Amino acid sequence: MLMLVRQPYYMTRRAVPRFTENETTPVHRLPVDAYLTEDSVVLTASIAGLNLDDLDITMDDDALIISGEVKGLEEDVEYILRERFHGKFERRLHVRVPVDIKAAEATYDQGVLRVVLPKAEEAKPRRIAVNVAH
Repeated sequence: MLMLVRQPYYMTRRAVPRFTENETTPVHRLPVDAYLTEDSVVLTASIAGLNLDDLDITMDDDALIISGEVKGLEEDVEYILRERFHGKFERRLHVRVPVDIKAAEATYDQGVLRVVLPKAEEAKPRRIAVNVAH
């Protein structure tokens, strides 16, 4: 089972960020979708404008960490409207399913990051044969 761990006091951090976050280096909490298939754990995230050199995906024990930075296209201009996301982001997800990290794959296509973590053999469902008793 994929277990997404809630962040305690998330709403408080949003309401009062100056007490709970470093104001000099804000980090955006990357929204993700996650689902299970029979053979793997799949995560997707929309990250438009990402340079792959600025992306880092690591697995630390049972935590998948996706972090990076989306740089603004025009930094030396005075914007009259700026709504697209730019800046640092990070997401830490606790995967409570044993996975084969050596077989993990990540792709980035048209602004969507897709990470596939194949389940370890011990986590895959197995059929149990039933024998007739004599």
